[in-house]
Amino acid sequence: PVRAGMAGGSADAAAVLVGMNELYGAHLSMSELCALGAKIGADVPFALMGGTCRVQGVGDFLKALPPVPECWFTVVMPDYGVSTPEAFAAYDRVGSSIHPDCGAQEAAIRAGDLDALCAAAGNALEECSGAKDTGAIKALLREHGAVTALMTGSGAAVFGVFRDEGAARAAAQAAKRRWKQVYVAQPDRGGARVSR
Repeated sequence: PVRAGMAGGSADAAAVLVGMNELYGAHLSMSELCALGAKIGADVPFALMGGTCRVQGVGDFLKALPPVPECWFTVVMPDYGVSTPEAFAAYDRVGSSIHPDCGAQEAAIRAGDLDALCAAAGNALEECSGAKDTGAIKALLREHGAVTALMTGSGAAVFGVFRDEGAARAAAQAAKRRWKQVYVAQPDRGGARVSR
């Protein structure tokens, strides 16, 4: 969804770079594509690599990690979006009390421990994004069995992490009573690519 905090524009840019590389036979390496992508937007290198990565800096330092433990996501998008520049400007003004433990997240991923991963997760932009439905969506997802629920990126979408598809779909059905844009998905194992 547009203005959801899910790097949609960056994913589109990554797909264009991969497609042009293939179409024109440029044979650019992933590192070359990522360097080009970083000039377009901070999230483009991640959208190119995909899978599970630890991202640092402004999105320009990526460390590939093993896949996250088996899980399902329910993503709920309220009927409004959040401006990424405005969310970051608000963060710069007021900061956040949320400080995710990235080291613990990486260790949990390497150990295949979904509970520990979710316990260490957080989104420092959540408090200052201005997304007014975040609390209600998180509560609904948790009531339906989400291991955790967080705002995506700069918002306004919120996702819940579920152990199984049935619970994720049940939460999605409940969310659809109030919000129109609701999606169920699994983590992707790779970035933008050409399908044959």
